[in-house]
Amino acid sequence: MKNIIISKYLSIASVVIMLSACGGGGSSSEDEPPPGPLLPPPDTKIESTPSLSTNSTSATFSFIATEESASFECSLDNDSFADCSSPMRYENLAEGSHSFSVKATDSAENTDPTAAVYSWNIDTTPPDTNITNTPPPSTNSTSATFSFIATEPESTFECSLDNDSFVDCSSPISYENLAEGRHNFRVRAIDSVGNTDLFSAVYPWTIKPNDPLYSDQWHLKNTGQAGNDNQRGKVGEDINIEPVWNSCIDDSCRGEDIRIAVVDDGLEMRHEDLKENVVPGKSYDYVDQDTTPSPGNHGTSVAGIIAARDLNGLGVRGVAPRAELVGYNFLKALTLENLSDAMTRDAAQNHVSNNSWGPTGGAGRLFDAPSIWRTAIETGHRIGRDGRGTVYVFAAGNGHSRINFLGRSVLAGNSNYNGHANYRGVVAVSAVTHSGRRASYSERGANLLVSAPGGEACETHSIMTTDITGSGGYNSGLSRNDVDNADYTACFGNTSAAAPMVSGVAALILQENPDLGWRDVHAILARSARKNDLSDSDWQTNGAGLQVNHNYGFGVVDAKAAVLLAKNWTNLAPEKKYSTSVKQVNKKIGDNDGLSVVSVLSVESSDISNIEFIDIRFSADDHPYAGDLEITLTNLATGTSSRLAETHFCEGGCILPYRNWRFGSTRHLGENADGNWQLAVEDKGVGDNGTFQSWKLTFYGT
Repeated sequence: MKNIIISKYLSIASVVIMLSACGGGGSSSEDEPPPGPLLPPPDTKIESTPSLSTNSTSATFSFIATEESASFECSLDNDSFADCSSPMRYENLAEGSHSFSVKATDSAENTDPTAAVYSWNIDTTPPDTNITNTPPPSTNSTSATFSFIATEPESTFECSLDNDSFVDCSSPISYENLAEGRHNFRVRAIDSVGNTDLFSAVYPWTIKPNDPLYSDQWHLKNTGQAGNDNQRGKVGEDINIEPVWNSCIDDSCRGEDIRIAVVDDGLEMRHEDLKENVVPGKSYDYVDQDTTPSPGNHGTSVAGIIAARDLNGLGVRGVAPRAELVGYNFLKALTLENLSDAMTRDAAQNHVSNNSWGPTGGAGRLFDAPSIWRTAIETGHRIGRDGRGTVYVFAAGNGHSRINFLGRSVLAGNSNYNGHANYRGVVAVSAVTHSGRRASYSERGANLLVSAPGGEACETHSIMTTDITGSGGYNSGLSRNDVDNADYTACFGNTSAAAPMVSGVAALILQENPDLGWRDVHAILARSARKNDLSDSDWQTNGAGLQVNHNYGFGVVDAKAAVLLAKNWTNLAPEKKYSTSVKQVNKKIGDNDGLSVVSVLSVESSDISNIEFIDIRFSADDHPYAGDLEITLTNLATGTSSRLAETHFCEGGCILPYRNWRFGSTRHLGENADGNWQLAVEDKGVGDNGTFQSWKLTFYGT
């Protein structure tokens, strides 16, 4: 007989059933030893777990059984059980609820029928922090109280004042006896599992901004202030600077450590609103050959627009109010050598060179820049800022005003008649009024890059800035149109005022991204400029999709947009240059016959798909009155046109002919150089004629 033993665990008792099988022979069941008692299955216990709520995406479990030789099976999130051992670790778990189960099996293959289970939650989402109560943005109070909340109710908080280390805090928190000036409060929430808000809530405010004339500086913040003619400006028609000043918490967005050279008639180094920013021993006097140039009216006002000190309880504010200033009084000692030196002096340390000056001696005349000056600009580009290049900013010119000639109103100046302002290595800046339109004097030109506020006459709406101390400057203290404090003036203006605003913005761009090259700064200014005067019919969209205008370049400089664009800007590739051969035309230009003489140049394989600037050389030197000619360059592939010269009047006569004259154009920024380019020349004056002799193009870009 064969004995079969079947055992079944029923609660605590064991039942043994003996079955006999029929067969031949064999011993009886009485010969078999009786079976022993059956053991219960092992109990499973989890000893080590993650926290019930955690921000960790890994989890480790330790577990034991009541029988030492037991094996284990584990399950995560109700998946099938699989063999495992203690400790058991899981990685890269998703956010949310999880469940871990484990059961033991003893050596007799008895399995714990009730697995040990542990549930927990993974929370990796940080709370959001919101400040609910603050002091006013500008206040006289030296105390401040802040209230704040978080999106998770059990959160704790850490606070920081003026960029100090974060410390534990609770809402509300108060600060007392704060100094005058700019402050920043930051707070961040930490939830119950340790997730910290990655973006602390920030609130900047100012205690007694205390620049008493700031409210009159419409070019910085145009609130619709009324001019001396009681005409109000257009709200928002300014350079959008306040968002830049308010964007930092550690005084790193107001021009700190950026140096600007004011090439002018000198600046008052000890002026109360400039002296904190003037670099000792680094200015230069070309008259006395020392480092203490005598004060100049013009240069002092220009310097104030750039970097009059802010939050000092005095006067006005500059665009980059913590930038460094040096002054070179080249205009008081006009020589070619001094001109060259003023462009390159301390170029390695000078980030920006402001030049609010231009040719004199007759609006409308051609005034070429000497080669020594062009060489100096190229030197500044090569050695300035450790090879990244000094940024040169130039006033576009004030000679646009129409002139009454023989009973009719005719144009005079165009910025492209000025060989300094139309050079590719400089930023040419035109001027707008408090309503955002071209100022009456501001010269047009295809060479313009951007525009900025310059105002009109003092009787209307000019620019508020510094003046030399006392009554010897623009402000005698007696004019009804000027402010009472003669150390400041409300009567500065023209493109001389517009240029330093762009110099200040250039300083802020370089502070945001010190690795930019000079060409990058030019491109950023153009691509971030704001389209103004929307009703002006001169706006044209070029082949790269950029809006451009002969009156404004690419628009009014926008400090906020420029600094934001600079932040993540990818530097331009090394500059390429491509020149065509000289195209000989030699066709007569009809005298005021309504017809244009047209010539086309075909450009192939230039390897320039992103134009930055074009030089246009043009000759018609047998025409006795250059002012009769209108000259227009057109990219026939895109339709973008550059009006290089307009029929105009010259004070004292247009005695200089177009003899290989160099025009400049920024208007084709981003276009491809390859294709057909047309130059059209028309005589719109009466009494003189000549010949369209030749022309040539030189492209710069990448």
